[in-house]
Amino acid sequence: MAETQRKNLLRDLASAARREQETRVMSPARALRLGLARAAAQVLDLPLQVTGLKLTEVSLDALAGVLPDDMLLALLDGPDGARGAVGLDPAVVAALIEVQTMGAVGTQPVSDRRLTPTDAAMVAPWLDAALERVDVALDREAPVGGKDPGWLVGYRFGAMAEEPRALALALDSADFHMVRLTVDVALGRRTGEMLLLLPAAKPPEAPGKQARPVPQETFLSVPAELRVIAARLHLPLDRAGALKPGEILPLDGLLGAAELRAVDGTLAGVARLGRLGDHWAVRLGSGEDAAEAAEPAPPAALAELPAPKAAVKPLPDLPPFDSAPDTLPDLPPLDFDTGFEGEGSAAPLPDLPEIGNAGFE
Repeated sequence: MAETQRKNLLRDLASAARREQETRVMSPARALRLGLARAAAQVLDLPLQVTGLKLTEVSLDALAGVLPDDMLLALLDGPDGARGAVGLDPAVVAALIEVQTMGAVGTQPVSDRRLTPTDAAMVAPWLDAALERVDVALDREAPVGGKDPGWLVGYRFGAMAEEPRALALALDSADFHMVRLTVDVALGRRTGEMLLLLPAAKPPEAPGKQARPVPQETFLSVPAELRVIAARLHLPLDRAGALKPGEILPLDGLLGAAELRAVDGTLAGVARLGRLGDHWAVRLGSGEDAAEAAEPAPPAALAELPAPKAAVKPLPDLPPFDSAPDTLPDLPPLDFDTGFEGEGSAAPLPDLPEIGNAGFE
């Protein structure tokens, strides 16, 4: 009996010492809890607490089905070109925006409006501050249990993604660490989830193992999408704005040659339209044709202007100034140079009669 009690006491002491050691060690989970809370308190003066945290692994193929459609999704730029992602619940986004715009977190129901890049821009400073504090906390500690938490270090806000599928297309890692956090904001006024998706560290390659060369046939079998532009029609803006379904556009003379362009719009070549059996077909042109097609063609309105019927005759040259005479001839006498009644002076005016008193006494 005494021996059993002694073993139980030793086990309890060892368990208590292990829990105390775990609280002192900075694990990735503890770094995330402290980083998110301290960033909210120091940047926004907002009480925030992580009440739940779960770490799992997820593949890139299953990523689109894991992310909810109503979350604010954004890419995270990491070290050496690595890319991660973050997802924020609308309730968490609303709390972060309310405290910045109104000074306090509200209690009204969260609106179901679509989140915009403006919302992402208002959330980004807090997110960057939190991830920076996580970096500092993990940089001071040695790896826990032989596991390197470097997969969590060095990420910052990149750009907002419109939907889960677009986010998955922007990521290039095959496997991800997914951290699902439950966040309590403003002492229970808002509660929501936050997702962190960070690339899993690649296992080290065995020494002496070299990458197997990829056969040339593999590259040649990669699909390349080309788009055929059959014609370009130039219309005035008012005419284009008045188009309605069912209208017929004249394409006479515009379907002789076609352009082959890549997905990004780069000109890959030119071709001529035709038919092969019951199908439309194109015949590829030469490189010279492609160079000519790369030059911008004049608008149809300018191409239809008629040529001038006759050449305009040039104007004759003006005579040189040195051919003018040195002296100019005198002007003829003007009318005011001659007198009225002979030469020299004008005729005298007659005397006026006396007016008298004009009837006044």
